[in-house]
Amino acid sequence: MKDKNSIKERYDELGASLYDLRYTEEQKAKYELILAELDQPNLLLDNGCGTGLLFPLLDCYVIGLDISSELLRKAKERTGDGQFLIQGDSEHLPLRDNVFDSVVSVTVIQNLSTSNKFLGESARVSKQDSTVIISSLKRVYSREEITRLIQSDELSIMKVFTSENVNDWITVSTRK
Repeated sequence: MKDKNSIKERYDELGASLYDLRYTEEQKAKYELILAELDQPNLLLDNGCGTGLLFPLLDCYVIGLDISSELLRKAKERTGDGQFLIQGDSEHLPLRDNVFDSVVSVTVIQNLSTSNKFLGESARVSKQDSTVIISSLKRVYSREEITRLIQSDELSIMKVFTSENVNDWITVSTRK
């Protein structure tokens, strides 16, 4: 079982500068693939937003949520008009039901002890028929495992894909 405090501490210790140095290039490659799958939402949740690398690429209202206060400090520098941050837990979202047109979560699911809670929360805050995009490390899950994990009573997988320049499976689902 993964301990949230140790995950938070790991990212807080890593710090925003090292996080960006280590992950910016690959995260941007993932975002390019993800944005090609999204219709322009009115309101998007970036669940596990890290340093907010996705924010400048979006032209909509955004709520970014992350467990790490250090990463959120950097994300604050990247927020624009209509983009807001919350420090919180991806498995216990402090948000109302049926609010978001889209939910995006990049490379978070493998850090969680109960992926079912995370998936349930992502579905709960999404509007019916909204798009939920989740990426997961290929070294943690096979294509079949991530498909089986995400397909549920609440989420219907439309597509699972990858690209040679990313280390993730990207799943595109809709909320039933």
